[in-house]
Amino acid sequence: MAAYTQKNILITGAARFIASHVANRLVSNYPGYKIVVLDKLDYCSNLKKLLPSGSSPNFKFVKGDIGSANLVNYLLITESIDTIMHFAAQTHVDNSFGNSFEFTKNNIYGTHVILEACKVTGQVKRFIHVSTDEVYGETDDNAIVGDCEPS
Repeated sequence: MAAYTQKNILITGAARFIASHVANRLVSNYPGYKIVVLDKLDYCSNLKKLLPSGSSPNFKFVKGDIGSANLVNYLLITESIDTIMHFAAQTHVDNSFGNSFEFTKNNIYGTHVILEACKVTGQVKRFIHVSTDEVYGETDDNAIVGDCEPS
């Protein structure tokens, strides 16, 4: 794969704890990058977490759902997105027991929408998926953590 330099980064779920820190750090440390953040502002989001970036010229906030294929495709094309950092997901296992369909819609279908948009537009060079055990599952106590695939 040819090397590239990211210029236009989409961060999903950016009004949440970890993603907001990543977005704020990228905005302040890399003024040459355009940082577009997408969040639907649900129960675990807080727009105040993005206040440090709000007035920066390389920052754009979009309120919307990763489950909207039209919105995701539109953002990838109009913002010339070349990198996605996908943090958006429903969390808190106890909440999933009462509303498992909503978790599936957000965590699986939403990720599928983003991946399909990457395929359709053909312009995203790097996709980074950051999530929790609600998405990935738990690790066995004796599991080897890290890159375990053979070289």
